[in-house]
Amino acid sequence: MKKTMKKFVALAVALTTALSSCVTAFAGTTNFILDTDGEMIPIPETYTVSKSIKNLGDYGFLSNAEDLFYDSLGYLYVADTGNNRVLKMTTSGEVLLEITSGMGTDLNSPRGVFVDDEGQIWIADTGNLRIVVLDKNGNDVREMGKPESDVLGDDFTFDIEKICINNMGYVFALKGANIMKINSKNEFLSYMGTPDVGFSFTRFLIRKFGSLEQRERTERVEPTAYNNFTIGADGNMYGVLASGTSGQIRRLNSVGENTYPENSFGFNIYKQGELTPTEPTFNDIAVDSNGIITTVDQWTGLIYQYDTEGNLLTTFGGIGNRSGMFTRPNSIVVDKAGNLYVLDWSANNIQVFEPTAFIEQVHDAIVLQAAGNYEDAKSYWEAVLDIDSNYSLAHKCIGKILYKEGDYTESKRQYELAEDKDGYSTSFSEERHEFIRDFFFLIVAVVVVLLVIIGKLFVTVKRRADKWAFNIEMRGDMDR
Repeated sequence: MKKTMKKFVALAVALTTALSSCVTAFAGTTNFILDTDGEMIPIPETYTVSKSIKNLGDYGFLSNAEDLFYDSLGYLYVADTGNNRVLKMTTSGEVLLEITSGMGTDLNSPRGVFVDDEGQIWIADTGNLRIVVLDKNGNDVREMGKPESDVLGDDFTFDIEKICINNMGYVFALKGANIMKINSKNEFLSYMGTPDVGFSFTRFLIRKFGSLEQRERTERVEPTAYNNFTIGADGNMYGVLASGTSGQIRRLNSVGENTYPENSFGFNIYKQGELTPTEPTFNDIAVDSNGIITTVDQWTGLIYQYDTEGNLLTTFGGIGNRSGMFTRPNSIVVDKAGNLYVLDWSANNIQVFEPTAFIEQVHDAIVLQAAGNYEDAKSYWEAVLDIDSNYSLAHKCIGKILYKEGDYTESKRQYELAEDKDGYSTSFSEERHEFIRDFFFLIVAVVVVLLVIIGKLFVTVKRRADKWAFNIEMRGDMDR
């Protein structure tokens, strides 16, 4: 009955969507998640627009800005690419510092900015093929060009797009598919987290039997590029791939291994008049102190949020001109209070989204459960269900808690409400094993009794069969 009701709601959503110019127009007014059948299920509002930063007063307007950064002191930094500058501002949009040059050279199409724990400002000065480092007041510190390395060829171009510095002082610079690891001496160390191109039977055949030209062309197949990356509070590197149907969100450990689930993130959007859907293209990623991940899809304008296990928490946004929607969003950061700042490359503005009580309740429940505080987490999830009884993640997490507590029957019911087949199967198995453990001797006794009864019945039936066969045989002899 519950699933039927959800299907009905999803059908109403689909009909509403069909009347609009595209699916994302609906998304701009409603927050939603997906059920196990891929249907959109509306949920309570999770984020509201608190302000929009556009007119910067004496500093004019942004121009095709490409990167946002939020530092530990609570300031925003913008790589204002089209204006060849980097701006430091308050979260309300007041510009505190304008950087237009570094080390005696004007910035040229800066595409990335990062501020380390000492307040130093690192700029990916893409057009000048360098990294510029300034102090917190914008004074020159140093610049870094193409790193020293025997691996990088003479034709290697150091046109990096994004930059991050970890707590060990290593520089990570994004160039296409590769995240370069560079030490403080500007020496290239390695590439980090390069996606596997996977096995292709066609490529295998070409390498074995193709011409020289075909083999050379095959060897040039490159892995999927990263669009952006950041370093989380846990020290891991989080990145988003430019394309792909699964594993687009990556969490890289210190040796570059992906530790995030290889799920399919985001979903395809059909636009009116188009036969093929628009696939998700994550352009940036933000990670809060608790590991909650938020991504921005540049083509559909949707904001997706996931927990540490890859579960979808909310989806909102969309393409449009009204508040809460975007033209082409391309960068996102999160502050200490959980507010989201979304930079729109085309609209030349920054929209600030404030979390609602509902999504804060969800976040608190996730944090408590991750910390092993299951009793309080369960109370928080129940409060979430008081607001939205169809929020499947709450049922799933309560099912996990009840499973750990040994209440497999109720855990199974919660997993059923969440439509989690794996969780239901696990709880059902434990419920069955528990039943067998509790009634083992009774079950053995019943089995023994049944075996005895069956044995006696067999003996009785055999005797009667033998007697019947004997009588038939004797009757035959008498007839002869």
